Amino acid sequence: MVKTILITGGCGFIGSHLSLLLKRKGFNVIIIDNLSIGKKELFRGNKFYKVDLCNFKKLEKIFIDNSINLIFHLAGLSKVTESFVKKKLYKKNNINGTKNIIKLTKKYKVKYFVFSSSAAVYGSKKKFPIKENSKLTPISYYGKTKLICENIIKKNSSNESYKAICLRYFNVVGCDYKNKLGEVHNPPIHLIPIFIQNILKNKPLSLRNNFNTRDGTGIRDYVHIIDIVNAHYMCLKKINKIKNYFTSINLGSKLQYSSKEILELLKKSLNTKNIKIISTNKKIGEPDKLLASNNLALKILGWKAKKNIRFSIENMIKWERYKFKNKYNFY
Repeated sequence: MVKTILITGGCGFIGSHLSLLLKRKGFNVIIIDNLSIGKKELFRGNKFYKVDLCNFKKLEKIFIDNSINLIFHLAGLSKVTESFVKKKLYKKNNINGTKNIIKLTKKYKVKYFVFSSSAAVYGSKKKFPIKENSKLTPISYYGKTKLICENIIKKNSSNESYKAICLRYFNVVGCDYKNKLGEVHNPPIHLIPIFIQNILKNKPLSLRNNFNTRDGTGIRDYVHIIDIVNAHYMCLKKINKIKNYFTSINLGSKLQYSSKEILELLKKSLNTKNIKIISTNKKIGEPDKLLASNNLALKILGWKAKKNIRFSIENMIKWERYKFKNKYNFY
């Protein structure tokens, strides 16, 4: 029976939303975060440790002091372009950190492990929607680190160690405005927060438009953060019943929007037309299109995305305005 849950990266965007949900469900939620990206203001668990996953001794002390039943491993660096120029840093944080947490998972007999993976493991595809058994050919170093981590987790999972699920996120958006939780990257690294912040500050927008798509801008599969954390909760409920010791599952909405279409939705929501657009080229490591098959998530977890892109945009605008108005230190 799962009582105590460890979340690495629990003060980040996804981790903070997940810890709030699990705490409300009555679980004892332990948070590990080195606060290099996450913010202590977003802590919503029961217990917090400021620890880097590469510090094995301090990390092990947490396992000694707590009887952990399940781990949600969310911690890691995730900037695609940055990963090419800081490979050593990404190897240290993403790969070596995962090796440490897996070593301790086995040593202290934690039964269940859920990993925050990414659609970046697929690379650039021509056939859509992308299924979990598609060939894994990442085109960014970030994507390679996620694939390496998946393989480490898979290699070590078994009946004698732990059972694992790797959740491959597509584009996570939205926030929990009511509970003052949302994306905290400063500066923002994802398209919609970048657009919203620039519009609120009356700054020009960079629109990358040399993608091989219907309107020249990148096409992505957007899924709301609340749907994402609900998928994690379904993993917690279902993992004991899954026969395989290792399973990879896509988390997407199966709906596609281009960057230009997102911008048009933002214009309507913000009731603005006078936005200066600067045309730029896509960054290295960016696929033209991402679209998930979520059939496996429905079959195994009983999960599918419920919130639409318009809802996501509306509550993200509220969150960005809240940060802007209150001059949050992570704005």
